[in-house]
Amino acid sequence: MKGVSEEGKISSFLHNVPDTTRRLLSSNRDCEKMEAMRGPLFSPKSVFWRVNREIACTFAAPRAVMMQIAHPLVAAGVAEHSEFRKHRFARLYRTSLAAAAITFGSKDFALRAVRSINQKHQKVHGVLKTQAGPFAAGTPYDANDPELKLWVLATITDSTLLVYDSFVSRLTDDDCESYYADNLRVGELFGIPSSITPQNYKDFRVYFDRMMASEAIHVSDEARDIADALFARTPSGLLLFAGSALSLGLLPERLHDEFGFGSRVPAARSWKRIPNLCRSLRRFTPSVLCANPAATLSQLFLPGS
Repeated sequence: MKGVSEEGKISSFLHNVPDTTRRLLSSNRDCEKMEAMRGPLFSPKSVFWRVNREIACTFAAPRAVMMQIAHPLVAAGVAEHSEFRKHRFARLYRTSLAAAAITFGSKDFALRAVRSINQKHQKVHGVLKTQAGPFAAGTPYDANDPELKLWVLATITDSTLLVYDSFVSRLTDDDCESYYADNLRVGELFGIPSSITPQNYKDFRVYFDRMMASEAIHVSDEARDIADALFARTPSGLLLFAGSALSLGLLPERLHDEFGFGSRVPAARSWKRIPNLCRSLRRFTPSVLCANPAATLSQLFLPGS
């Protein structure tokens, strides 16, 4: 077949093969796609995986949640559309579960987890009942607002890196850049436009510091009510507080004061000895004992892990 391109030869071959063979070839391609979806989104060799696999990083969740509701529009959504008074552990659990699903689950499982979260967020919208910080009464809020989703993701990113650096091992600038590069993929999964997302870790720090210095981050009455309900002096509230105290101690001093934690949670500067002790202990502890069970299972059973 002189003068016929390779593509033409393949097309001609596929046109002339029996239907059963064509279906088999198509089935093989589908199997390859399915096999690819069974692998994890992130490489076990990546900094993103290394940081998130540490079970200690689950303690980033309480700090992240407090920083999230320090945004009045996020606090309003939680106050109006969450059963946090009945299920104190629910939001912390969902935050940790979603992070594990996206980092260690198969591509298919991670995408389904993201779809589920986005669908639940579709019901979370309304307006502020009273003024909160710079936001007037009647200001609309929506959990799928890209700016709010960016802030929520930013609090998780900042808290996770801070906890790892404080209690597990020091991170280099290159480590942070590598972690953040993978974290951009998480933002894409949740539909956060690249036009508003800092595209490198240096710009992320600028964004985060600017948000913390702005009036937009203001602990409203609703946010304080949420914190008081979560950490109420009841058996479950005290248990949650005991498990969260170390994380809450890493809150920025302004938020620490605005939430009114006072003597219940020493400020970060009072915890200097604890992080050093934790990092020292971690150096001599086998990694398997410090790994998130989801990461261990993923490496055992998922292809490409």
